[in-house]
Amino acid sequence: MEGDRIDHLTRRIAALETRNAVDEVHRLNVADRLTAIEDTLKWLVRLIIGGLLMAALTYAVQGGLARL
Repeated sequence: MEGDRIDHLTRRIAALETRNAVDEVHRLNVADRLTAIEDTLKWLVRLIIGGLLMAALTYAVQGGLARL
């Protein structure tokens, strides 16, 4: 009976260690993916702001400000 209990506890510990290892890998993957998404969003914002600035500059160069 004591041996069965030890075997049961050993299996539970092994299952917890395996689950913990899987969770750690999952957390690392999620962190990497979030970093990639943040980088993409950063460049998207830069492109949008750059486009708006270029549109304003083009408007000003074509005499848009003189019409006001």
